[in-house]
Amino acid sequence: MASNYEAVVAIDFGTTYSGYAFSLTSEYKTDPMKISANNSWVAGSAGLMSMKCPTCILFDKDKNFVSFGYEAEDKYSNLVMDNSHHEYYFFKQFKMSLHQNTNLNRDTNIEDERGKSMKAKTVFAAGIEFLKKQAEDLLSTRGMNFEEWEIRWVLTVPAIWSDAAKQFMREAAQKADIMNDQLLIALEPEAASVCCRYLPDAKGIDIFMPGSKYMVLDLGGGTADINVHQVADDGSLQELHQASGGAWGGTKVDASFIRLLCAIIGDDVMDAFRSNHPGDYIDLLREFEVKKRNVKAEMETTINFKLPLALTQLFEAMTNMTFQQALVNSTYRDDIISTADKIRIKPNLIQGMFRDPLVHLEDHIRCILAKPQMRGTSTFLLVGGFSESPIVQETIKRKFPRVKVIVPAECGLAVLKGAVIFGHEPKKIRARVARFTYGIAISKPFIEGHHPSEKKKVTPNGVLCTDVFHKYVESGESIDSDSSQTLSFSAARGCSTNRVRVYRSTMADPMFVTDEGCNLLGEVILTREADDLNSSQKIDVSLTFGGTECSVVASDAQTEKTFRSKFDFLNT
Repeated sequence: MASNYEAVVAIDFGTTYSGYAFSLTSEYKTDPMKISANNSWVAGSAGLMSMKCPTCILFDKDKNFVSFGYEAEDKYSNLVMDNSHHEYYFFKQFKMSLHQNTNLNRDTNIEDERGKSMKAKTVFAAGIEFLKKQAEDLLSTRGMNFEEWEIRWVLTVPAIWSDAAKQFMREAAQKADIMNDQLLIALEPEAASVCCRYLPDAKGIDIFMPGSKYMVLDLGGGTADINVHQVADDGSLQELHQASGGAWGGTKVDASFIRLLCAIIGDDVMDAFRSNHPGDYIDLLREFEVKKRNVKAEMETTINFKLPLALTQLFEAMTNMTFQQALVNSTYRDDIISTADKIRIKPNLIQGMFRDPLVHLEDHIRCILAKPQMRGTSTFLLVGGFSESPIVQETIKRKFPRVKVIVPAECGLAVLKGAVIFGHEPKKIRARVARFTYGIAISKPFIEGHHPSEKKKVTPNGVLCTDVFHKYVESGESIDSDSSQTLSFSAARGCSTNRVRVYRSTMADPMFVTDEGCNLLGEVILTREADDLNSSQKIDVSLTFGGTECSVVASDAQTEKTFRSKFDFLNT
């Protein structure tokens, strides 16, 4: 066992849906799958039931938290109906803002549904704090009252996220009163992989035999997150291909549906409908969520939708035209039938809404399988909410007929439950593949004719070549999860804080940190105590790149005294 915690609680903060689950350490030892999850969230309309709740959050005019999930949706809808919503902040499906922001920092703002902005960290922290409190209340209700330090918390993030985004989520969790030492970051496809080996429909098959290789496709609302694992002799997992993927989740289908409506009624009408009738807009998307779960690759029946009365009335008021007239004038007149307050969409049209994410997914999978080290990968594990879609499952099976495709029961909860298991045993993932080449900037003796003249610098210690890329880890290299690389350097006399800049590169062997493809990743910050400042010290800096997060430990080379040290990827 990796810890002495009495319980592990995992929070899956998703793009579209979020939830939590937990298990007791005493019960985990005998039954790893004895995991409890919330199952009482139900949408107020559209007949949609979920073991997770929507990732949306409401703040008042003073930016104080009001509500989260279905309650936030319904509360905001009522505010709009009362015309008292203008000073509120309503955020929905905002997680992807971290993945899309290349300049993410602690002061990053995100915009709500009406374009008003708040600090991103405040929004994420409030959501995490809500789910944390929900989990604590459920534990308490079941008679399990633990002290803060007796709970290990696990927060899931997409494996394709940047180091800055992972650190941002860690700091948001700290703002939500989760102590840093009690928090683990779990990568979503890894968590799903860990979970699947314990599921009843996966036991006994050769996928988890030593030496076997399989691909995990974690298809969520926002992203498709893909990993390839090989089972080691001791049963632990080794990553064979660095985490990859893209924004090819279920929200792409939702966006196609909205674009279709916009092509008929116009963007201005849809914008007005979304702003002035958010409750009806949410109901429309909830109904589409239910309907799209039944779309198949081969189907003959139409999909029927009830259009909100507010939408058709708004359209007629803004255009002096009925929806039926607009439909006849559109390019969709042969594929959509309008009757009273309903529209009937033919199968080929709604199937086409899935085409873009599925084409990207297929192309990406083929690129991965074409690599030599992937030879022998004969099984796909489909997990995540988007994997529950029949057309997604059928398309993957049809495009890759020689591959065994396994879709576990409750595949939408595989990440959440796997994160709980990961919290008990983080070493289940033994090795990972580096996505980039990592290193630091150093100076070396200048060699005439070898080093460029613009890197030449005369110092009291001699003529040096600056900006040399000192490589720790090479892109594509397999790294043990707890292995580290150590570099020694001298800390200046009288300096309490020393900083070492860390760079990453898309190239395997860059010469300088200024080469094309190299970027400043962040800093290693070392803090020395007052009694160490009167002398220069030789400090060993050990960097670990094989975990779910980069970590650092610094110590005095002679006394082995440890200094406070941390990575900082969010410094503006």
